[in-house]
Amino acid sequence: MEIEEKIKVLKSRGTKSLVEKLHQAEDALEKAMIDEADFKNSNHGYLGSGDCQEVKRILAELAAQAPEANEAGKKMTIADKENWLQKQRTENKELSDAIVKQRQVTFLIDDHQIKVEMARRRLEGIRAVLALTTQQLAFLASG
Repeated sequence: MEIEEKIKVLKSRGTKSLVEKLHQAEDALEKAMIDEADFKNSNHGYLGSGDCQEVKRILAELAAQAPEANEAGKKMTIADKENWLQKQRTENKELSDAIVKQRQVTFLIDDHQIKVEMARRRLEGIRAVLALTTQQLAFLASG
């Protein structure tokens, strides 16, 4: 292959735009990771499996306020208090709002994780294309 043909092939590879795409993908991954970390930091009270810290806090406050006697006037058993607390999950506005917020936060964290994973995969794809281009350039340079 003549030198002019090699130069033409090298120029047609578009390595500058590929490198620009690589930098954009790196920036996008960094931004997605920072957004995820910021979101987790600002919603740390609603993170966790099962009941989050905020729900547990409200449940603890409600447990301390649980009535001593049931509707029949008898002392509430532990099972009665557990049932009363379970009802509070729907009847107590603050607790039900915290439960809804926890579900929303969980969904949004999943969304952030998907964005990070997609950015990571785009970056890996661009790196693979860049590696192939590098090998092609090395091949052209060697011959």
